[in-house]
Amino acid sequence: MFSALVMRSLARTRNLFIVLAALVALFQVLIVVVASSFETSRSFDALIALAPAVVQRSLGSSLGVLATFTGMVMMAYLHPIVVLTVVQFAAFVATEPVGEVETWLVDLVLARPIARHWIVTRTLVVTFALTVALAVAMLLATWGGLTLLAPAGARWPAVSTVVSLAVHLVLVAWCFGALGLLAATFARRRGTAFAFVAVTAVCLYLLIAIADAWTPAAPFRWISPFHYFRGFAIIGGTAPTARNLFVLAVPTVALSALAYWRFARQDL
Repeated sequence: MFSALVMRSLARTRNLFIVLAALVALFQVLIVVVASSFETSRSFDALIALAPAVVQRSLGSSLGVLATFTGMVMMAYLHPIVVLTVVQFAAFVATEPVGEVETWLVDLVLARPIARHWIVTRTLVVTFALTVALAVAMLLATWGGLTLLAPAGARWPAVSTVVSLAVHLVLVAWCFGALGLLAATFARRRGTAFAFVAVTAVCLYLLIAIADAWTPAAPFRWISPFHYFRGFAIIGGTAPTARNLFVLAVPTVALSALAYWRFARQDL
């Protein structure tokens, strides 16, 4: 019965997943194309010079990391559109239980001899698996793009660094996925639960952007999961990777546990 629930959930999200996987993979390939163009024309120094002063102040020494073939290739993992797309996809998939409540499908499921917690477990498995699959699509696009498009002699990014970026991205997405699952146990409409998590994710992302440019906001940056995904520090090898991944895993586990507890007591 559990496998049937998983397969049904995968079938529901299949088309959306395929579209998003294709988009993030294509974006990564295009980033490789752009980086190859800059590398071939030796114009990375000009790119730094053309950057607005506010961008140079905001990025500081990180701009020098970005303005290299290696740094630019890895930029897709840090791009706000990619990050928020993966995060919001995880949140959307995680709100499936409230969608089943909204359409009365949960009554048909629970009419069979199946415990409630399997619905939550199914959602977590599908959410986590599809998020990892999106990251894998990006990794495949990275190495495929480099193999086919990188100019001769260009320095490729280290495999460990790229994988670390992907793992951080997945953990951030899992964190919001767990929040989406918890929100689904309180809401009566899937749109309401997803909107809550989507707006929360955008606000927490903006908090980091504001904290980078406005000192008074800096003490609050620890609230945001995005604070523990410091891409330039990962690329530079200065990020406390184990600590950051642990910090991201803790709220994921805690929110998931609360979702189990709440769904078991929810009036369906």
